[in-house]
Amino acid sequence: MSIVKERRWRRVSVAFLVILSGTLTASFRFLAINFNDDHFVHLTAAQQMFFGDWPTRDFVDVGRPLQIVASAVAQGLLGHTLFAEAVLISAAFGVAAALTAAIVFKLTGSLGVSFGAVLVEVAAFPRTYHYPKLLATAAGVWLIGYFLRRPSFVRQILMAAGVAIAFLFRHDLGLFVGVGGLVASILAAPTAPWRVRLRSGTTFAALVLAMVAPYIAYVHLNGGLWNHVVTALDQMGGQDYTWWPNPLARGDAWDFQLFYVFHLLPLAAMGVFAMASKRSWDHWSTRFLISLAVVAVAENFGLIRHPFRERIPDAIVPAVVLGAWLLHRAWLARPRYLLIPSAVVLVGAGFAIGDAGNVGDNLDRAGLTGEIWLEPELLPVRFAERSAQLHERFGSDSPSRTASTLRPFFSYLDRCTTEQHRLFLGGMIPEVAYLARRPFAGGAYEHYNFSSRINQQRVVDRLRGHLVPFALIPSGSAEELEDLPIVASYLRERYVQLADLLVAGDDRIRILIDDKLPSTSRDAETGWPCFR
Repeated sequence: MSIVKERRWRRVSVAFLVILSGTLTASFRFLAINFNDDHFVHLTAAQQMFFGDWPTRDFVDVGRPLQIVASAVAQGLLGHTLFAEAVLISAAFGVAAALTAAIVFKLTGSLGVSFGAVLVEVAAFPRTYHYPKLLATAAGVWLIGYFLRRPSFVRQILMAAGVAIAFLFRHDLGLFVGVGGLVASILAAPTAPWRVRLRSGTTFAALVLAMVAPYIAYVHLNGGLWNHVVTALDQMGGQDYTWWPNPLARGDAWDFQLFYVFHLLPLAAMGVFAMASKRSWDHWSTRFLISLAVVAVAENFGLIRHPFRERIPDAIVPAVVLGAWLLHRAWLARPRYLLIPSAVVLVGAGFAIGDAGNVGDNLDRAGLTGEIWLEPELLPVRFAERSAQLHERFGSDSPSRTASTLRPFFSYLDRCTTEQHRLFLGGMIPEVAYLARRPFAGGAYEHYNFSSRINQQRVVDRLRGHLVPFALIPSGSAEELEDLPIVASYLRERYVQLADLLVAGDDRIRILIDDKLPSTSRDAETGWPCFR
């Protein structure tokens, strides 16, 4: 085969690998989609934009503006249903998988290793609302490699843009990908003097800062930058990133051991670099893998926390790339006896990741077990059924017991209120506003996390400026709400109890009504006031 034909065949093979990885991943995620209540934190904020409110200016956003806007755009294009969100999420996971396949192939030249890395990434099955962690990381890492293969100012601008986009999806993702980009900028010219390298790093940092400066100015003009930072840190205050489990103890399956595997992968890569010949240090892949190892360390410390089973998949992209590269290096290693222990550890970690991601349950939910393999013509039926379910306002999979309990209340809101009437959510129940198709009031939906007097006063000021007939208080948040004296005092002054509903066990939800708001009539079904 001629060199030209070989190169053409290689390009076709890579394109097929990338398209296949993205398509299969997106299809699987769509069929296995399952929204829990946490997903509605940003989805309800996206809905809020259709009522004229903007993140930070009109409601609290703790650092995910682009995730909110992306969901709002999807809803605008595909309709106000969970189908739109499912398409967005599935596409995002698909693009992340395609980028991962491309990255691994560039490093190893192996179609099998690349597709295996994608399978492990898909098997990890991060929660739906964590798609930016995979998408932004995969895109950022790919751009780092793109820059290092042939460094130029234009490619450095693109790499900085990747960091800025990651920052807008989630502020911490910008930091994680950004440190990798900074290292890449410094290492891009290995023979250049340190002064030149530091200038390249400074240029990269300045580019990123220039790109995020408009957003920072927007935040400062709408509530203040310092309050934005303090509010975000306040929400993270109860999350434990410091607990390191006993690696010999048995957690949920192999969660404890996976925790250490993820932390050891970048160290193993650095160990391989340390033993490499001087000549290999001049190759772009070595500089890329050093940058990737830095990203992996940052994400391991920044994203993985207890419970590990839920959080380990969030840092999967750098882990699978490093793992795939190490496995390939072990295959090429001399002496050959290094292959067996390396393969056992890395392949075993892949199966453990699949176990943590509940592969069997997800395949069942997707309808990809049983007769589907004997009758593949049923696959389009699965897509049609899932699509129809997601187009329903109340699908068969309720995001929470609270939402299920409040279905009659949602029907009452349809009959007796308009979209001008808002709901005050006194706890972590953002799905309630989304399913009610009503805006939330007070500019926040997690009031118990935002305890500063500044934020409390803003909540009350916004409540006074809107029509808020109802406040919904979950029993688990009632005491925490009382710790917010400004908000609690306002509620006591204006609201009285309308209903107290049993959710499950000892959990209840109280529906309060503003007895100072005049009604127009009485609802025939419930006898409650109507406001339309």
